[in-house]
Parts: sequence; structure tokens; C-alpha cells
Amino acid sequence: MPVPRVACGPVAPDVTRVPAAPAPPPVPQLKYEIVTRALWGAEPLKDNHDPMNGITKITLHHTAELPGMTTRSDLELVKGVQNFHRNERGWADIGYHWLIGRDGNVYEGRALEVQGAHAGGGNNKNNLGISVVGDFTKELPDRKQLGTVELFLAVQLRRYDIPVDELYGHRDWKPTECPGGALYEWLAAFKKRQAARAS
Repeated sequence: MPVPRVACGPVAPDVTRVPAAPAPPPVPQLKYEIVTRALWGAEPLKDNHDPMNGITKITLHHTAELPGMTTRSDLELVKGVQNFHRNERGWADIGYHWLIGRDGNVYEGRALEVQGAHAGGGNNKNNLGISVVGDFTKELPDRKQLGTVELFLAVQLRRYDIPVDELYGHRDWKPTECPGGALYEWLAAFKKRQAARAS
């Protein structure tokens, strides 16, 4: 009786297939958009200001709670900050050079050629003022906004060749809660990471 022919080939091992682990969530791209003064409708700079004469340090702030925070857009909030600084306090312009919105965008503030009004008196000399929209006394910004804060700070440190020990929180200059306890603690950790990368 003829023997049945069997096709030859590799024998599949008798194994139990383990389901693949789920892929980790994608990391969002670290990028941001610049919202110019023209786009957010800034009022012009007044005459009562001093020249910056170069940038050698950076100070981080938060705006704290603003009127209408839960219902107004970041653009409207930035305009509100300028109105308060310029028209109620009598300053030349919004006090900060840059503001980082909850939308992850970076809003152009006072001209970089002009000293800010954010750290108190002589502390504003050569001092780039960056403020994060929101109150970060107890909680950090969300992932999108904080990602922009981290990237933007790193870019400015490189842009102006500023050592990390010249990066401050507002409270380093004067008694204040600003930039909020949670954000100030994050800033300390950010500075350590930057220093480690530079070593």
C-alpha cells in the first residue's frame, strides 16, 4: 500500500501566543506658535520706558487668577493683562516680554529692546520676563502648556547664552508667591536637568 506523501516544511512550535503589550500613548510634538502683538491687538508702547541693552537673565512668573479666567480666551486674557499694566498701573506696556497661554501658544509681550516691569526696579535690567497664564500655587499647568514652558525656556537660554543659574522665579527677587509653589518647584527641577545636560 503506498505511503501518503506529506509536504515537507518547518514545523511550527507548539507555543502559547502572548498578546502584545499596548503601545504607549504618543508623545505630543514639542512645538509652539508665536502670537504676535498685532494678532492679539496690543496697544502701542508708551514713552515711559528704559532700554534693555541686552539680555543676561530670565525670570519666570505666573499671572495668577485673572478676571474671567474660566470663560475668556488666552488672547482676551493677555489683552486684559496689558490693559491693567498699561492703563491702570500707568506702565509703558504689558510688564512681561512673553506670555505662555493655556492653549500652548506663546504671546508676544513687551518689545525685547525695552526693559520689562516684572521683577521690581533695578531687577528688570537685562531681565527677560516670561509669564505663564494661570495660577500655579498648588497645581502645575497641563501637559500642553507645561511642554511649551519647558521648550520655550530651553530655547531662550540657548538663544541668549544664559547660564542656568541666571534663570529665576519671581520670588527670588522679592517676597511673593509668584510663580506659584508648584511651578517654582518644577522650575528648580528644570534647572537641575539643564545643568546636568550642560556638564
